[in-house]
Amino acid sequence: MKKIGITLLLILFASIVALAQAPPTLEIRTETPGLPSELFYGNVKVKPVRLRPGTNQVITIDDIDFMVQQQYLDFLGRFPDQTGFQNWVTTVSACPNGGFGETDNPNCDRVHMSAGFVQSYEFQGRGYWLLRFGYVGLDRHIIDGARNRKSSLTYAEFIPGLQQIGGSNSPAQEEAAKVIYKNAFVQRSDFQALFPNAPAMSNSQYVNALEANAGVTLPNKQALIDGLNNSTMTRADVLRNIVESQVVFDKFIIPSFVDMEYKGYLRRDPDTVGYNNWIDTLTANPSDYRHMVFGFIYSTEYRSRF
Repeated sequence: MKKIGITLLLILFASIVALAQAPPTLEIRTETPGLPSELFYGNVKVKPVRLRPGTNQVITIDDIDFMVQQQYLDFLGRFPDQTGFQNWVTTVSACPNGGFGETDNPNCDRVHMSAGFVQSYEFQGRGYWLLRFGYVGLDRHIIDGARNRKSSLTYAEFIPGLQQIGGSNSPAQEEAAKVIYKNAFVQRSDFQALFPNAPAMSNSQYVNALEANAGVTLPNKQALIDGLNNSTMTRADVLRNIVESQVVFDKFIIPSFVDMEYKGYLRRDPDTVGYNNWIDTLTANPSDYRHMVFGFIYSTEYRSRF
């Protein structure tokens, strides 16, 4: 009986071990609703084999049309519109050497095309608009030497926000989404901790604190305080007004550019060393942005995504 009991225990133990070592399962993960999903085998990303319709020709990130589409997905949070897509494909297709290289043809290459998405009016009014809320409304400075350099918004915070106000929204839908976003932002617990409601923080103290947090001088500061005092503006209105001011736009354009290299190309938050180095480099010489973009789009980490 004892021998049988030991045998049963061994069988039970072996079964438990077998269950614990069960092979990983396939899982479809959708990061952004409406955009392409990814396939994982356990925690390992499965790279799909993309073929040209009706052929055995493999599509890679070196293909112009695929790379252009990826810029729309990564930086604008949407699929390309036909006109813009075709314009970029036509432009890069006409570039010498297929648009490859860093310094050969700076006005016609893949670096120029890719940088154009971060510099576009659409990104500045959506993605950069979101990042400026973090700079002004949260204690995540990346300019002042006395503070740690941090990403304005984490990747996990940024992507849902971009989908909320961007995507394929019309101008009216975008504006409605921005109103919802700014009203929700001032209700965040981390924002409330920095800028508590009255009477803990008066209207003038609130505006002064936002100005100090952004590290700028507001030319319309008194008008913002008056707007709060006479109830023609809410705290969310004031925050958005500061976010959309020219002084804030100008101050954070470089760190945002660097931040989006990580968020867009690598789909993650920046690592501290690389982040700081690129901010220092571009602050000293803004024209070096091409070298930065080149480094990201030809990096092993970026190319390994596809």
